[in-house]
Amino acid sequence: MLDRYLNPTPTPYKWDRFSVGFFPALLLPIAGFFIIFGFTYFYSTVVQHASYSLELFRISLHYQGTFLRVATLSCFLNPIYFYLLLQRNYYNACRGVVLASMLLVFAILIKEVI
Repeated sequence: MLDRYLNPTPTPYKWDRFSVGFFPALLLPIAGFFIIFGFTYFYSTVVQHASYSLELFRISLHYQGTFLRVATLSCFLNPIYFYLLLQRNYYNACRGVVLASMLLVFAILIKEVI
């Protein structure tokens, strides 16, 4: 059954491949993490006039509930990428985005349960 989902269906588009959706969807949450860090850095240094660093941000992720919030906010770039692929009718690439998002959600759930 999984073979049917991972094998590409015939398409006239050059970039409509599973890997075009899967690998960027795994990397987009990393970019989202740094975007969230940028917002918190800007808020703490400009608005509150406090010193802030990536190390303090990493330490704050160990507090209860903070990791879950930051991890889910980091994944918000994936639906945007999915929508862009869907508008171009790249359905095989959309499958890659969905699978990568599911893997990220399962990893977040496992981290929160353990």
